[in-house]
Formats: sequence, structure tokens, C-alpha cells
Amino acid sequence: MMRLKENKILPTLILMLIPIMGLSQEKKIDGVAAVVGNEVILESDIQRDYTLAQQQGMEAADRCAFVNNMLVQKMVLHHAKNDTLVSVSDERVRAQATQVLEDFKSRGSEEEILSVYGVKTMAELQNELEILVRDNQLIESKRGRIESDLDASPEEVKTFFNTYQSELPQMNEEVEMSHIVIHPTITEEHKEEIINRLLAMKQEIIEGASFSTKAILYSEDPGSKENGGLYENIKRGTFVPEFDAVAFNLDEGEISDPVETQFGFHLIQLERRRGQSIDVRHILISAEPTEQEMAEARNLIDSIRTQIKSGDLTFKEAAKQYSVDKYTRYNGGQLTNSQNGETKFERSKLPMKQVYAIAGLEPGDISEPFETEYDRKKAIEILRLDNIIPAHKLALDTDYTRIKNMTIQQKKQEKLFEWIDENMNDTFVKIHKDYQSCDFGFNWLKK
Repeated sequence: MMRLKENKILPTLILMLIPIMGLSQEKKIDGVAAVVGNEVILESDIQRDYTLAQQQGMEAADRCAFVNNMLVQKMVLHHAKNDTLVSVSDERVRAQATQVLEDFKSRGSEEEILSVYGVKTMAELQNELEILVRDNQLIESKRGRIESDLDASPEEVKTFFNTYQSELPQMNEEVEMSHIVIHPTITEEHKEEIINRLLAMKQEIIEGASFSTKAILYSEDPGSKENGGLYENIKRGTFVPEFDAVAFNLDEGEISDPVETQFGFHLIQLERRRGQSIDVRHILISAEPTEQEMAEARNLIDSIRTQIKSGDLTFKEAAKQYSVDKYTRYNGGQLTNSQNGETKFERSKLPMKQVYAIAGLEPGDISEPFETEYDRKKAIEILRLDNIIPAHKLALDTDYTRIKNMTIQQKKQEKLFEWIDENMNDTFVKIHKDYQSCDFGFNWLKK
């Protein structure tokens, strides 16, 4: 039985969110490879994702193992869509899809991106990404319910370590860091310039110009720009409160005055009201800081750094008072690795700006200020190097938390496998004859 370890169960939906710019498009193969419940796996899906996985260096032992992974994902997705206790918010889906799209743009031109995904417009790609992101979030939510309330006792952690000690990885040099990050303050004069620009657009639209065309030409919202600024079937709570408060109180066809949110300034037009939902267009102009505003922010954080080094202010106090990072400002600015929830980061895998910032620092040292981006806006950051962990083999005395997390992950995998076995007979599964000779890890063929 090909029971795969957790690190081999590839999140196939995530793979589709990681394009390889310049990847040549192979001819799409038509045909259904498998059906799980109401979810279909096309042969072209397997070909595309398998190629992407190999290009990314991810572990994909063979095609049969890869199809097995996809079947697992589709089974969880099918049951997630039929579970009334599993849901995802439109706002979270849209936000993640937009973030992914922005990441794509940083890695290649729009022409390359559209070519990789075989779509004609960025709006079409945004829609495709939202579908993929929604499915992925449903899978995460369903797996959370399946694998909930699992922990590992010290004895279980010790047993796991003793069993897999020879297979545990060698850890490269790691660091622990804290940071303070600030956004430049946008001056009132700068805000007034943006507001006047939007008011001029509003007047032109009132006089006959197209709101949609203005959005395509000038809006800085990648999620709606290509679609003329349009968002359809929006419910209250989908957008930030400032936007919602205006959008839901407009009459059909009415255009708002400029509205300020955390993203910038918006011109909003109510396109259509659908009971409790609305279709709305908007033009977003983000408040991009000027060179002078960036310089003032750099001077501020440099003065904060000086106060910390002189002892007039602790790093913890400064983080709480000045940092805009709401996730770290109340814990002394300590950074947490989003990949594993730990405070350790492999030095070689840090963003290059952080690598340069801490180069040559000793534990306790604070970096020079450097320009970065936080919450999709330009920012200035300083880092304190808290600790350096030399390269080493995982051991219980130095890596207990990490080994405990591995133990919990194994228990989650076992729980998922049990859930699949329990639900197999109640789930429709059909696999193409080309894959029926595979030695799958589960009884998909129900023999």
C-alpha cells in the first residue's frame, strides 16, 4: 500500500498558484483521468501540475503517486463542499487571489503570465485564481475539522524521534529576529492631490465619460482593473468597513466622493442592487509615498534605533509604540515563520533584503534601516538579530518544539487516512483505465 508521508501529499491546488515564468506550454491533453464525487481530474490537470511540481523541485516520485495525491485533495474538496459547517469568506478568497496575482506580476510580464495560464486577460486570470483559492481554502477548512484537537505528549514525541531519528533532516544555519516596521506618513497636501484627481474623474464621468474605461486606465486595484473596476454580487462585510458604508448607501448609478481606506482613495459607483447584494465599480488610487515622505520615515526609524541603542527605549517598547505590524507589536516585534509557526528562519531562505540587513550582525545587534513592503505598502524596517542557531542535526534537547510539530503532523496524516477509508464506500470514485494498474495508497478502485 502506497501510504505516503505528509510531506509527499502535495497540495495540488497550491501548485497551480505557483507559475514558472517561461515554462513552455505543452499541448493540452483532453480527457477525464478520474472523478471523485462531483470533482473531476482532467489528464491535462495531471500533466500541468506534475510538470510544475518537478520544476519547483517538489517531491513527486512518480505519476501514480502524484495522481494518488490529487485524488486525496479532490475527495476532501468534494466533502468540504457538502459540509454545511465548512465555509470560506469571499473577502479572504479575493484578498489571497489578489496577493497571488501581485506575486505573479513581480516575477514576469503580463504577457508571460497570460501565456503560462492560457487566458486572455488579467481579469480572467483573477477569476480563475479565485476559484483555485476558494477550493484550496475549503480543503484547508475541511482538513482542519478532520484533524482537529490533535496534540502530542512528551512520550509520543520521544517515540517519534527514536523511530525516525535516522531520517530527520540536517538543519542549515537559522536565525531568530525581531523587527519594527513603519509606513511613511502621507501628508495632507499629498492626500488633497489624490482627492482632487478623483474628483476631476468623477466630473468627467458625470459629463459622459465611461467609469469602466477610467477604471481600466487609472485604477490601481489589480483585482478589478481589467474588468472596469467591477465587483459583482458583493455582500456586506466583503470589503473594509469604510468602503462598505459608502457602497451600500448609494443609489444605482450614483458615484461617491473619494473614500479613504487602508488601501488608498476610492471613487465608487453602485452598478446594480440585488436584494442584499450589490454590483459595484470602483477606481482605486493608492497613496504612494513621495521621496520626501519616505525620507522622513527613514529618519524617524533611525531615531528610534538610536534611542534603543542608547538605552532610552527598549526594543519591546519601541515595537509597541511605533510598529505597524499588528501581529508582532505586542510581543516585542518577534517574527514568526509562517511556514511552521516557529521563530526560527533558515538564513539562506530569507528575503534578500533581510539577508543583507543582518549580514555581519551578532545577536543583539540592530540593522540599519532599509526599505521594504508591508501590507502591500512601502515601508521602512529595522531588524534585531536575536539568535543564531548553527547548522545541526535535529535533536530533542535543541529542537523539541519542531519535533513535536512533526509528531502532530504525522498524527494528522493518520487521522486523514482513517477519514478517507471511512468515507470511501460512500463516495463515488471512477478512475480511467490508464491509472487502474497503479498501486494507490487507498482502495480507490474499491476492489
